[in-house]
Amino acid sequence: MKKILVPTDFSENAVNAFHYARELACKFDSRLTLLHTFQVAQRSDMLVSIDNILREEAEKELAAILKAAPSRIEADARAIKGDAVHSIADFARDGGYSLIVMGTKGASGLKEVFLGSVTGGVMRHTSIPILAIPDGFTPRPVKNIAFAIANMSLSGEGVVEPLRALARRFGAEVHIFHSVKDKAQADEAALLETVNWMGGLPHAFHIEEEKGSLHETIKAFVKSVDADMLCLVRRKHSTIGFFERLFKTSATLTEAFHCELPLLVLHDE
Repeated sequence: MKKILVPTDFSENAVNAFHYARELACKFDSRLTLLHTFQVAQRSDMLVSIDNILREEAEKELAAILKAAPSRIEADARAIKGDAVHSIADFARDGGYSLIVMGTKGASGLKEVFLGSVTGGVMRHTSIPILAIPDGFTPRPVKNIAFAIANMSLSGEGVVEPLRALARRFGAEVHIFHSVKDKAQADEAALLETVNWMGGLPHAFHIEEEKGSLHETIKAFVKSVDADMLCLVRRKHSTIGFFERLFKTSATLTEAFHCELPLLVLHDE
């Protein structure tokens, strides 16, 4: 976690995400970058471009936020013109960032992430792990991480490295969870491979039959292990995992999934 990127639109939930990212930067001794993107509809009859005006105003607001950053961490800020989703994804990729921390908003917390928001757009255009912080969430020690993974193998050990890094630094236990329609059909070999990748980290493996909807099953599990963070894997190709089942296959299901915890989204090719 050498470099953490925090996109901001100066909203309350974005500032909340910055506070969470600030705590992470202290834990990992990371460099923290605040990024604001802006767009201007420039008319041909405008005598003066307002690009510079908007950039200067943004830089002032960014500087004010950075004053809250602890002096012991490296922090900087950038204001750039461009489409938010692609600008953030490109900036993170070109800058070699290890993690993107973004805020979510709305009464249902993470629901809006997957319904066309900037956070959801960035999620679909980057391979960098994203940590989505629910609106109003107060940073707290991470003691338990719920890792819900579908019944199939991942492409490699590197997929879970961001999760391992967070668990190591926080001294957290990882609770690997999978639910199936029928336990007899579970590919336990593939799941156990993921379990083995936890190495010497404190971890537990849970597999159970689905009772009711998937989102209710995961919510119940998160509560049962007193999780402080939920982790899912987004699969980029045709493979359907928990992430896709929760947030892509049904708008109704998406709206029904409420999570009040930070959500770490990993990417698998």
